[in-house]
Amino acid sequence: MAGTSSSVSKTAIRKQRGPLNALVAKRMRELNLPNVVSFAEHAGLSDTAMYEILNGRVVKGVLIMPKWQSITKLAKALAVPTHELLYLLDPEAPGANAVIDAHQVPVYIAGHVGAGPEQLVETDDKVYVEKQFASSRDLIAFHVRGDSMAGGKHPIYNGDIVIVDQKVGGELNFPVVARLKGDGYVVKRLRPGNILDSTNPEFIDSDTALIAPDRVAHVVGRVVRVIANMT
Repeated sequence: MAGTSSSVSKTAIRKQRGPLNALVAKRMRELNLPNVVSFAEHAGLSDTAMYEILNGRVVKGVLIMPKWQSITKLAKALAVPTHELLYLLDPEAPGANAVIDAHQVPVYIAGHVGAGPEQLVETDDKVYVEKQFASSRDLIAFHVRGDSMAGGKHPIYNGDIVIVDQKVGGELNFPVVARLKGDGYVVKRLRPGNILDSTNPEFIDSDTALIAPDRVAHVVGRVVRVIANMT
């Protein structure tokens, strides 16, 4: 694949990041690797090659595809078939939909959490999850804005994507997405008494660090997966 290219918009490139980032993040957790650089070393890839695979490399508006040797190494490190990565990198390739549909299902991104009112907008943005993971769940996803949850054992950072199960109204000490009365959506930790709080001890905004139950219109559901932003 060296030297091959595809004319792809920046929006399309951003849409491609989710599936690969999710696979890499999951594998990093399994291997207990702290960052992308350590995963690149595990995979036998240079830092540059790893970041280009995750983020895409655009030259004059044209997406340059990674070398096939790099994709093969990444597939071995992820323990997934190489062709699945190829199709995730190039969703327009013949046969891509059949392969993705056989193993994964889309979860649509409804909007942002932590960004104030008017956060839900019509969009075609989506991320893919395994069919087994989605089974018996009612999933919806949100982009995260802000670092109020960037603390604790499972931090959620600005730019991450949270996937929420709408069938689970909430679980104490776990993050949830909630709609506030007249003030958009937030991702917070559910505490006793239905209080919502932030896990980042450095986040001290008096209006949103701690949210009383009477300000909550509806708890959308519990966060069941976080897709890390590796840019």
